[in-house]
Amino acid sequence: MADSTPLNQRIILFGSGGMVGSALARAFNGRNFIDYSHQELDITDYVALERSFLKAKPELVLNAAAFTRVDDCERLRETAFLVNAEAAGHLAALCKKYAAFLVHFSTDYIFDGHSEKPYSETDTAAPVNYYGTSKWEGEKKILGSGCSHLIVRSSWIFGQNGDNFVKKILKRALASARLQVPADQIGSPTFSGDIAAAVIRLLSMHAVGIYHYTSSGHCSRFEQAETILQLYGLNNSVEAIKSEILALPAKRPRFSALDVAKYRETTGHLPRTWQQSTAEYIAFLKQNEQELRS
Repeated sequence: MADSTPLNQRIILFGSGGMVGSALARAFNGRNFIDYSHQELDITDYVALERSFLKAKPELVLNAAAFTRVDDCERLRETAFLVNAEAAGHLAALCKKYAAFLVHFSTDYIFDGHSEKPYSETDTAAPVNYYGTSKWEGEKKILGSGCSHLIVRSSWIFGQNGDNFVKKILKRALASARLQVPADQIGSPTFSGDIAAAVIRLLSMHAVGIYHYTSSGHCSRFEQAETILQLYGLNNSVEAIKSEILALPAKRPRFSALDVAKYRETTGHLPRTWQQSTAEYIAFLKQNEQELRS
């Protein structure tokens, strides 16, 4: 990087309307940066992207733009590839051309879920759905571009500015709907605000390459749902089921927890537990319960 203090650089953030993007916008509040939501800039448009580079002359580029609707990725494969792979390649090429540092976000879903232990950064990618495939293709384009980069993989993200599993469970519970939740999907629920804070720590340490970041600990979707209801003060019953019963278009990996040892060694920071971050998020949602009931 041209500047030894990366957080004081000129910054562009793409995907500011989503969970991770909005958390990054809050974390970088007051710094020298421009942010774009997908409504403001089409990340698949190379010309528009280059125009934004020429305008802002960024030293640091944060790419939080992604097509994350896992089941929709199965039927909208072209769109998923354009957003998650081609656009990542465009940004990497522009970062290489204009000597900017790229921070890109990826997913636990690049792994097949057959592991018995949390995945490390060096484990082999083998996605079982098209969302994971498109995100892995995006990673490969960045790795092959020659640009300076930091790729942060996370999992089961929840937070402000977007739909997520926590909201879905609470909306259904508050509407007295039946709750059937897989007990055979295991991962690490992670708060978007914690991801933004982790990125700042990594940038402060001048970290490069691929890093995994999630909350500490892992659970099944069933265990997560029960914890969500308990923290909210609801006593709805939850039925533990096998994933096949839901018959969703996209297959999910059975086990997709990520090993965060590299992050811990680099930053000296131990992520808080998924229960702690969930409790904070639910406290926020309680102040906006009308949105959950709408």
